[in-house]
Amino acid sequence: MAASEPPPGRRASATDDALPPDRGSVNSAPPGASLPGGVNADPVRVAHKSGASRLLGRTFESLGNRDYRFLWLSMMTGMSGTQMQMLARGILIYEITGSYALTGIVSAGFAPAMLIGSVVSGTLTERFERRSIIQATQFGQVLLALSIGLLVLTDLIIWQHILIASVLQGGIFAFMMPARQVVIPMIVGKNLMSNAMSLNSAAMSFTAMAAPAVGGILYGLIGADGVYFIVCGLNLTAIGLTGILPKFPPDPNAPRRSILSNTAEGFTYVRRNRTLMSVIVFVALGTILSMPFRMLLPAISSDVFEASEFKTGVLVAVMGVGSLVGALAIAAMRQGQRRGLVLMGSAFVSAFGLVVFAGLPIYWIGIIVMIFMGIGEAGRFALGQALSMELSDDEHRARVASLFQMTFGLMPLGILPVSLAMELFGAERTLFVLGLILLTASVLSLGFMRRLRQLG
Repeated sequence: MAASEPPPGRRASATDDALPPDRGSVNSAPPGASLPGGVNADPVRVAHKSGASRLLGRTFESLGNRDYRFLWLSMMTGMSGTQMQMLARGILIYEITGSYALTGIVSAGFAPAMLIGSVVSGTLTERFERRSIIQATQFGQVLLALSIGLLVLTDLIIWQHILIASVLQGGIFAFMMPARQVVIPMIVGKNLMSNAMSLNSAAMSFTAMAAPAVGGILYGLIGADGVYFIVCGLNLTAIGLTGILPKFPPDPNAPRRSILSNTAEGFTYVRRNRTLMSVIVFVALGTILSMPFRMLLPAISSDVFEASEFKTGVLVAVMGVGSLVGALAIAAMRQGQRRGLVLMGSAFVSAFGLVVFAGLPIYWIGIIVMIFMGIGEAGRFALGQALSMELSDDEHRARVASLFQMTFGLMPLGILPVSLAMELFGAERTLFVLGLILLTASVLSLGFMRRLRQLG
């Protein structure tokens, strides 16, 4: 076993720059070197490995780590439930209220709790065992889905119940996501951190592709309550998968400050790291201007296209296809490949999608546009998350993860005005103007954010 490989079953430390076991990587042995079992690597055969084969191996490299695979599977299982729940929630709210404004309020209900929770989640993630945090938040997801499912089943559901669940879910995500992001470099090491983060986003994109379509079909077949009960089961499965992982205890040598001073020091760290601050600000800007479309899509689809639950699920699923393609492309990227420009370009793609969707409100055109919207979303989230973790040192990574999560807590700044504008002026006009605003903001960012533009 090479000196750089951690023993089987042991995760890499947060400060370990070594790669995990290659397990089939095209770079597992140089030409002519001895492979396990005494077999020599054939230089000719190695040379015949195509560029596509090397790219594929590099794209999925982190999945060679056993602990990362289980973390990845648990995230994908839980997010499948979340994506189904988001679709069911949007359809259910609009069925109950028939109002864009109330649909927007409930859809954005999780954001304030996420914003507030993210202020302290980074500090708490540093001080408590991370696997327990992840499992506790997954169990909270189970309780919320079960509660809404029972309320729908007993015909007691009102939109205020869904709002309360949305708020609580925001608090849950404020603690789940930073804990998950922090354990990734502890498992795979720094060299594969960007790849692992992007594969995490690719899994989320896959669930965004498949789960809404399945959820739309199930909604029509078994109703909202049946969908929520399935969400409950998926999160129970995620808890079981996370339980296979080792524990991730906090660093006993970490400085002990009050939560307030620790959080303030995290803000100071980001402010002094100008490139990191540019990444977070740009992602926040894109979130405010593009996420309203994602959150209001069930209502938009029903109003603009008069689409059924299944057709709405297809729109969300195709957006997931675009996100998956974008996230996998980003997973193959490495340092020095102008990743800052790719991140900034994602906003232009989203702006183009909004303008076309609004200007040509035809269902089959909407399906094509969803691919571009998904690619733009993947560029913003997957690459933004990976860069923010990569630009942070070990001491501040948990707090930076929580600050990155706070960007999603800013969504009400976009969703509430957009939903009210849709009530007054209609979805098409509002989305067209929103796309122009995002395009203008992207051009200005390209001109003023020099550090981000030059980031490799």
